[in-house]
Amino acid sequence: MADHPNPSGAQLEILDLLWREQPATVQQVHDRLQDRRKVSYSTVLTQLQRMNKSGLVTRNTDQRTHTYVAAVPREAIEQSLFGKLADSAFGGSKISLALRALGNETPSAAELDELEAWIKRQKR
Repeated sequence: MADHPNPSGAQLEILDLLWREQPATVQQVHDRLQDRRKVSYSTVLTQLQRMNKSGLVTRNTDQRTHTYVAAVPREAIEQSLFGKLADSAFGGSKISLALRALGNETPSAAELDELEAWIKRQKR
């Protein structure tokens, strides 16, 4: 079981921005979100405060302007969300989820090589 909550869609969007470039102020996060969709500064601030309280981000208050960083690695959130989706929509089968995902697009040669290497490691 994860020791962090699963983020909402809006929180995941903020985490994605922080994973790419952190630390960030509320204004910086707000500006980056504006490139994707219209959102108010106060909404971003509220989300970051909630995320800080739940442990998804940490806030540095050493300077006049507070900065935020992701407190949970991308891989941990991905694994948690993947497991939740597998449990709720695929009867707990992560393989069924993966096969469904693979069936919806044409993988590149490099992706196929990576998948083949993963399968070989699993067979050992």
